[in-house]
Amino acid sequence: MGINEIKAIYEDYLETAKKLEEQRKPTDGLFGMGKKPADDPCHEKFADDLEKALDEMAAEDISAQEAAQVLGYIYDMPVRNGEYQSIYWMLVAVHGLTEKLIDKLTAEDAAKLKKSYGANFKRWERLPAQQKVYAALSHKK
Repeated sequence: MGINEIKAIYEDYLETAKKLEEQRKPTDGLFGMGKKPADDPCHEKFADDLEKALDEMAAEDISAQEAAQVLGYIYDMPVRNGEYQSIYWMLVAVHGLTEKLIDKLTAEDAAKLKKSYGANFKRWERLPAQQKVYAALSHKK
């Protein structure tokens, strides 16, 4: 398991989720009628697939460099894919799944990720899962 597998999970998800958003009708979900793109099972599948991949990576003896590369990619995805709210918030929500890889980082890599994470996600905007990630990056020694 590595960065290529993580990228493939994201690419599959983004392709499906963006297609759903583009096919969306203005009245979908209005007054409880129709199907909202946010209700599609692709979001749950994405989170499940990513969690499985990250669990496998955490169990493997991956290098600190590989862990930093994967985490940097995951943390950057909401910033690069913010045009649709349902996709953006899902990409943010899965940050909570990454805590197990933070232990694999060097203190230097954790500090770099913390700096970019803090710049991309302001303290007052962070979800609880993001606050845990930021705290874990802050306490990595």
